[in-house]
Amino acid sequence: VNSATSSSSLDVASIFTTDNIKTAFSVATFFPQLPWLFLILLPNTGVTKKLLGGYEIVTLCCLVHFFIVSASIAQPDGTAPMVEFADVFDPAGDPQKAMVGMMQYPNFVSEEWSHVLTWDLFVGRWIWLDGLKRGIFTSHSVLLCNLIGPPGLLLHWATCLVTGKGLPGNEADDLMEEE
Repeated sequence: VNSATSSSSLDVASIFTTDNIKTAFSVATFFPQLPWLFLILLPNTGVTKKLLGGYEIVTLCCLVHFFIVSASIAQPDGTAPMVEFADVFDPAGDPQKAMVGMMQYPNFVSEEWSHVLTWDLFVGRWIWLDGLKRGIFTSHSVLLCNLIGPPGLLLHWATCLVTGKGLPGNEADDLMEEE
């Protein structure tokens, strides 16, 4: 029984390596670029709707992020110390300095980068879906979302207003109306 336990521990340890985190970092960086191209260049095609109409692509990105987090936690000194992380949320301290300090930890950088890229894709996909539903051109907003994140959402909202479509409504109100 002990050899089976140590064998499975060895297997997990061999998966949660620094090299595999580096590989996951590259996957998190480059895998989403193809879906972004479909959202930006071919937003109204059946293949784009098939690829990105569901949550499969975003879920794969979430799983890569989860792997990076899990592998980092499994390593000794694999994450930024909790004290430093807590300093980011200390309004009496210097949260920006604390965040900059945490960037010295490669696994933290990998986790944060995959986190940002996954959320950007999630929001870019939402912008694209809103455009499909309401007949709004979205390629420029989705591109900006890919490049610098939240300003892409702001550009989408500006496009909604300029085109006379208005801002998206309160989705929770829509659900209550259906009840």
